[in-house]
Amino acid sequence: MGLFLWYDRYIERLANKLKNSLNKTIQGVNLGGWLLVERWMTPSLFEGTDAEDEYSLSQLNGGADRLRRHHKTFITEADWQWLADHGITHVRLPIGYWALDGDAPYISVRKTLDWAFKMADLYGVKILLDVHALKGSQNGTIHSGRQGAVNWQAHIPDNLEALRNIARRYRDQPALWGIEIINEPKVLGNYFALLRYYRQAYHMLRKELRAGTYTVFQDGFVPPLFAGALWPRKDYPVIMDTHFYLLPTQFLHKASPKKYDGLRTALYSFLLVTARIRQPVIVGEWSSILPQPQFNAVPHSQHMQLLAGTIIRQRKAYRSALATFYWNYKTEGSGMYNYRSLVDDEVI
Repeated sequence: MGLFLWYDRYIERLANKLKNSLNKTIQGVNLGGWLLVERWMTPSLFEGTDAEDEYSLSQLNGGADRLRRHHKTFITEADWQWLADHGITHVRLPIGYWALDGDAPYISVRKTLDWAFKMADLYGVKILLDVHALKGSQNGTIHSGRQGAVNWQAHIPDNLEALRNIARRYRDQPALWGIEIINEPKVLGNYFALLRYYRQAYHMLRKELRAGTYTVFQDGFVPPLFAGALWPRKDYPVIMDTHFYLLPTQFLHKASPKKYDGLRTALYSFLLVTARIRQPVIVGEWSSILPQPQFNAVPHSQHMQLLAGTIIRQRKAYRSALATFYWNYKTEGSGMYNYRSLVDDEVI
C-alpha cells in the first residue's frame, strides 16, 4: 500500500512540476526561408526556374540578385517590431555554413546577418543561430541547401571552421542566445560520426563563446539515441533540440484530431520528460500540422478550428521543454506554417 501511495504522490509532483513549467517555456518562432531559402516557402523567388534548392537557384543567371533582393525584403524592421509587439522574445534563425564568406555558387549573407543582430538587440529579441546546412549536406534534403548526396563527413574541418568563424563574429552580441551546430542530420550510418562531431564542435565553441551561451545539438528525430551526448560544463550549457511534426503511424491519420493529439501528446511528452533528465531540451520546430484526412473530413470553414485546437494541445505536450520554436514565422502563403497569419486570423 505504501508503494502505491508513494507512486501517486510522485505522479502528482511530476504533474505540478510540468504545470508550473508551462508558464516558463519560451514561446519562439523560426525565421526560416529567409537566409536559407526553400522553394515551398517562397515560390515567387523561384518563379520561372527549375531550381529546387538554394544551390541550384544560386547557379542561375540572376539567381544571386534574386537572393539579395529576397534577403532585403522578406524580413524587414517591421517584422522585428511585430515580433516584439506580439511577445516573441526568441527566434531560431537558420543559416548555411556559407553565411559569412560564401562558397560559390552560394553567396554571403554577412551584412544581412549583422543587421539581424542589430534589429534583435533593438527590439529585445534573442537569437538561436542555427547552422541549418553543413557543407556536403547532413541529410541530402532541400533545407540543407542542396539535395542529393550526404557527404558532410568529408568536410568536417570546413564545417568546424565555418562554425568557429560564426562564433567569433557574434559571440559578443547581446542578442546571441545560442548556436545550433547542426539541423536534422541523417542518423543511419552517421551515428558515431555525429557524436564525434558534436563533441568536437562543443570543445571548440567553449573556446570561442562567452560563458552562458548555449550550444545546441540535434537528435536526428531519435531523442533516446542522443540524450546525454554532451557532458556540459556549468559555464557553457548545452541543449538538445528535437523536432515534432506528424506521428509516423499511418493508421492513426484517420483518427479524430483529439484522439490523434492525445497519442501525440502522450508520446512526445514522454520523450521530452525522459530526454531532459540528461540536459535541457527545446522543440526547435513544430507546427499546427495534422494529417490531411482530418481536414478532408470537415468543411473548409472549420479548418482554422482544427489548427487552433491542435496548437493548444501541442503546447501542453511541450510544456517541459525549455523553449519551443514554431515553424515558421511566415511564408508567402497563409495557414499552418505561417505563425504570423495564424495570429492575424486570431487562430493563435
